[in-house]
Amino acid sequence: MKTWLTGFYQTKDTYWDFAGVFFGGIGFIALFGQLLSELERQGPTNLSFTFLIGYVLVFSFWLMYGLRFQRMAIIVTNVLCLLLQILILLTAILR
Repeated sequence: MKTWLTGFYQTKDTYWDFAGVFFGGIGFIALFGQLLSELERQGPTNLSFTFLIGYVLVFSFWLMYGLRFQRMAIIVTNVLCLLLQILILLTAILR
């Protein structure tokens, strides 16, 4: 167990940056799919405003975290996801 933990803590930052962009990209794809679904939907949204506003706050926090600690992977993925979440929120409000 100690060997695994030692290796885990000594992993290069570039690997974590790559993983952050990869998994952030998965989140972006999921949000983009949701935006397309909302744009095609007829009638009111099925998404709660708690969900919509909650994720705007979550992405905003992680963006600030990335800026504070100068983590480009966190900054890029959260800027993109925040923009998509705001577009989904605006789509829901304008229905």
